[in-house]
Amino acid sequence: MIKQTSQIFSIINKIVGTKIHAKCWGVGERHVYRWGANSDYCDDCGRNPIDRLITALKRVDELGRDDAVESVLEYIVGLFGYKLIHNESAVCSDKQSATLEILDVNSALGDITQKLQQSLMDGKIDEDERSGLLQSTSNLIRQAMELKDAIYQWKN
Repeated sequence: MIKQTSQIFSIINKIVGTKIHAKCWGVGERHVYRWGANSDYCDDCGRNPIDRLITALKRVDELGRDDAVESVLEYIVGLFGYKLIHNESAVCSDKQSATLEILDVNSALGDITQKLQQSLMDGKIDEDERSGLLQSTSNLIRQAMELKDAIYQWKN
């Protein structure tokens, strides 16, 4: 099981060789060798492109655009014939109360309804409106999963 991004580069280096791997990235062999080095045992490691992608996606997620993160990940796994499945167990109630969580669900649903009504006033949905609706829908899904967790954790 892969636990560090350096392991990805190490595996590819072993399978295709550093020469071919370096050509894929347009860098020298030393780069892909460093990217595959275990930072626990090697001082000469480099921050690899996958680490940089993860950092960028985390920033996008922090800005509330989990829909964009999901789209990127779906694209990547789709290239290899796989499908992205959201890990519902990773979402926990931030309120620990089903009553309070249902208010968040209602608010998120109201937000989608309002955005959809505004978008349809001219009879079409442009890209900015679509993006806003997708973001709001992702928020509704997250709120529903938080409600689900609160119900699961419910104690009488």
